[in-house]
Amino acid sequence: MSREEQAFTFERHCLPVINKERKEKGLPEVPDEPQTWVPGFTTVTTSDIGLALFNGLPLADFLAATNLEPAQLKKLSKEHNFTYKTGRFSPTENAAIRDAIDAFATEHDLTEAALTSIIMCDVRKRCPDVPPPLTLQDFWCPVARAAELRTQVAVVQALEVLYTNPDPAAKEKANGWLSEFQKSTEAWSTAQLILFAPNAPLETKLFAAQTFRTKITYDLDQLPPASRLPLRDSLLSAIRTYASGPRVVLTQICIALADLALQLGPEEWSDPTTAMIELFGSEPAMAGALLEFLQVLAEEYNGNLKLDVKADFGRENKGSGTQSKGSQVVGLLAMYVQATGITTALHNQCFACLGAWLKTGHAAASSLTGSPLVTSLFASLASEPLFDSAVDALVDLLHETQELEENMAIIQDLVPRLAALQPELLDPATRDDEDRIRGYCRILTEAGEWYTLLIVPHLESFLPLVESIAICAAYDNLTVASITLNFWYRLSKEVRKARTDPRVQPLLAVYSNLVGTIIRHLHYPDEDSSLTSQERDDFRNFRHTIGDTLKDCCTVLGATVCLRRSYDIISHTLATSGSDVRWQDLEAPLFSMRSMGAEVDPDDNEVMPLIMDLLPKLPPHPRIRYAAILVIGRYTQWISRHADHIAFQLPYVMSGFDDADKDVSAAAAQTLKYLCKDCSHQLVPYLASLHSFIASSGAKIGAEDLLDIAAGVAHIICAMPIEDGPQALSTFVQPNIQQVHALTVQATAPTRAELRAGCDALERIDMLLAIVDRFGDGGLPPSCAGTCEQAWLVLEAFLAKFARQDPRVPEKVCVVLRRGLHFFHDDAFRVAPQVLETLSNAFEAAPASSYLWIMGKMISMFAYRGDQAYEAVLKVAVERSTTKIFTLLQQTDPAQLADILDDYVHLISDLTEFNPELLLLSPSFPMCFQTLLSTTTLLTPESVLATLDALRGIIGHECLDSPSPYPAAFGAAVRTVVEAAAAPLVRVLLTGLVDGFEDAATNILTILRLLAVQFPQALVREMPAAVEQLPVKAVSTAERAEFLTKFTGAMAAQNPNQAKDAFTWLLRTSKKSRERARVLEDRR
Repeated sequence: MSREEQAFTFERHCLPVINKERKEKGLPEVPDEPQTWVPGFTTVTTSDIGLALFNGLPLADFLAATNLEPAQLKKLSKEHNFTYKTGRFSPTENAAIRDAIDAFATEHDLTEAALTSIIMCDVRKRCPDVPPPLTLQDFWCPVARAAELRTQVAVVQALEVLYTNPDPAAKEKANGWLSEFQKSTEAWSTAQLILFAPNAPLETKLFAAQTFRTKITYDLDQLPPASRLPLRDSLLSAIRTYASGPRVVLTQICIALADLALQLGPEEWSDPTTAMIELFGSEPAMAGALLEFLQVLAEEYNGNLKLDVKADFGRENKGSGTQSKGSQVVGLLAMYVQATGITTALHNQCFACLGAWLKTGHAAASSLTGSPLVTSLFASLASEPLFDSAVDALVDLLHETQELEENMAIIQDLVPRLAALQPELLDPATRDDEDRIRGYCRILTEAGEWYTLLIVPHLESFLPLVESIAICAAYDNLTVASITLNFWYRLSKEVRKARTDPRVQPLLAVYSNLVGTIIRHLHYPDEDSSLTSQERDDFRNFRHTIGDTLKDCCTVLGATVCLRRSYDIISHTLATSGSDVRWQDLEAPLFSMRSMGAEVDPDDNEVMPLIMDLLPKLPPHPRIRYAAILVIGRYTQWISRHADHIAFQLPYVMSGFDDADKDVSAAAAQTLKYLCKDCSHQLVPYLASLHSFIASSGAKIGAEDLLDIAAGVAHIICAMPIEDGPQALSTFVQPNIQQVHALTVQATAPTRAELRAGCDALERIDMLLAIVDRFGDGGLPPSCAGTCEQAWLVLEAFLAKFARQDPRVPEKVCVVLRRGLHFFHDDAFRVAPQVLETLSNAFEAAPASSYLWIMGKMISMFAYRGDQAYEAVLKVAVERSTTKIFTLLQQTDPAQLADILDDYVHLISDLTEFNPELLLLSPSFPMCFQTLLSTTTLLTPESVLATLDALRGIIGHECLDSPSPYPAAFGAAVRTVVEAAAAPLVRVLLTGLVDGFEDAATNILTILRLLAVQFPQALVREMPAAVEQLPVKAVSTAERAEFLTKFTGAMAAQNPNQAKDAFTWLLRTSKKSRERARVLEDRR
């Protein structure tokens, strides 16, 4: 008999038997359907096959279970003509079955003919080829035992592929198979078999433990209530088995048991914490496993939001006289840490378990008052192996004392111990160990942050804690110093309230010293060039962060005092260093002045005049000039109230443009912009000088700096009398327009640099118009009547000539168009049709997203006018653009047109809102709808969300309502297009729901409900095919079937809300599958 015959006969014998037993136990039947994950290897979910036979169930019962007569079974076998599909078992599995059969034949001296007769024998009668006293049961049991390993082998092989196979496709298939396996009911028994298999590889045992964890989290409802306590007992047995390791497997088993404990009601397992302590607490060998369970029990309670927690495991039953579970755990931990010969590993576990229980809130911090645990925690800070876990536990303990009144006793116990740590901070050995000083800093800062309300009223007790935190803040490592910053902020608010109280003078002294500490931290290293790019960025970020702490110092001491400190440092440095001054020694206090700018009184006349007089006298080093100019930019509001300083400060700022260092020039441009903004009225007389400066020096100033200067000029123009503004604006815009025009008419082709300069000129025009906006409600003077058309002619020529040469050209032209259309308003509308025609021509010739963007802006800008001639031009422009995009999509992947599609979607949304007749009645509407569907495949969430909004606007348009405010032709057009595109529409919506961006789910559900209301027949017609193409890793075959049942029932009941509920169920199911998949992904 061939292996195929044996396989067929074996399954016909065993599958009904096991399903009969499973049915009696209330378990779902094992399907006789192969599950494929790689070609040539399929497996049938029958890992429980041997259980019925091994437990003495008569083999003949399989006939009763299937209602098959022996003759029918033989006939069925013959009908397969011995060609049962190869691959029903893997080669390894076939070999195991074959070996079992051969061993039976050898042991009992059976011929091949006798063996075949036994396999095909009528099990209701005695088989003459079975030598007495053997029975058919004696034959089938070893075969079943061999086959029982089939699923285990499949798991092992899949994991081997996942870990070792270099082929990504094979890994993906293996991962998919394992994911599906973990969803199956068979996974419960297979995980049990693997977990207790003595020779299973570590990876396989780990997978089995993780499978229990996953199924208890997601699939506990697969088990009948009667099977849950046996599962608990099995996991308890596994904990004992793996108590000595491997730790990684033990942890997963403990998490599985913890998750089960949390989901069992009190009637099933009334007190898991007490039960575990009573079961394992008296066994030294089980101490590690018990602590592991208790720790993960608390962590899962706190962090696993997927569990339906039913166990009230942590709360004290008031009035019962019983000890709270948290107190029980604290007592157990106290006993362990005092135990003679406790190992370092166990000690660390005690601290980790304590931290986990403190975070639940069920082990109260107050319960540790006088506990040996506190003494052990502080004593362990002297032990290197225990230091980190002691720090973590102390931080958790301090965090839980934030309810000050409830925890005053433990706080009084902790504060002296914290004060006693100060000598450790000053110990050279500690200061040389960055990790230790960071740990001490974490402890002290955690205490300081929560005890700020106690510091001022009880300064004598808490001043050592504040001084210790100040020592940490002064540590050279900036990451350590950063830990303290939030504490200084919180304390500053309390000290400010009592600033006039003489008793807080010690705290004022601490903050005064802190100013010096911060300025020292602000110093660049002596060798700035030694920093890597990342280190330089990190240091810059730190400077801005710690600069906020300077503001806290200003809150406590007053900005004048802090500024005076910075000023004195600069003055002292200049006086003592002379010409040998290091730039770092001046740049740091200058930076501190910038940081404190927001705290300074604009009317200050004490220290600010001294600073402003000092700045132009500083050494000309580029880094010093850079910092000094930015200080001026930070105090422009003060300068606006002390305008007499402008005459001195403006030349100093303008001199920055002459510096060879580009950073100095950038600082000058930025400062000039802020100076013009805050001192705009005072600088109106300087406008002509600025124009002359730009004309003479603009060529040597960078584009970004010129843009800042343009912004400053615009602010001054806004401050001018309205009758003078247009002429002033023209004076600054005209050179830029002329620069663009010159490029268009010059005889030679411009270089890339020249084209870039032309685009920069357009950007400056945009900046000027953006800030000026419009000159009041009266519009422009008559002298400007032709300006709009003249400017458009220049832009049109520039666009026509250079749009294909540089992608910046259409982008910058369209940006200026938007500002110009708004600025000129009525004058602009007269050229709007020409603009639309030019844009559509340009888009057809060389598609660019900017053309679509400005078309969309024009739709919303001019829709209120209702001008039919303009709308006719707009309709043609949109149709031409739609046709062009649709044609491109036939040849190009949507991802390569992402920018174009994104702006097209926004254009369509504007058109649907403001001019729906131009879209819905257009012959290009079907192409538009198909384009929207293509856009849903983009990888950018913003584009997908915008597309869904556009689809919702169409599918939910008012023209489909009854009655509708629109002509019937509108609704008919939408129905025709949506019906025709129903198949791809439903497909992309369903795929997006289960495998797309999470933020898109709400929109998709809304659209699907709209389809259920407006297009029920199309939705029902297309849904099965759309469901079929969903990825298996997101929705299994069984889940698809369940969804379709829910969906068809809702649609048959004509209940759109119920249909939406079905889609919501599908979303949650797929989300659960993705969460499962992450466990496997992490395993790779």
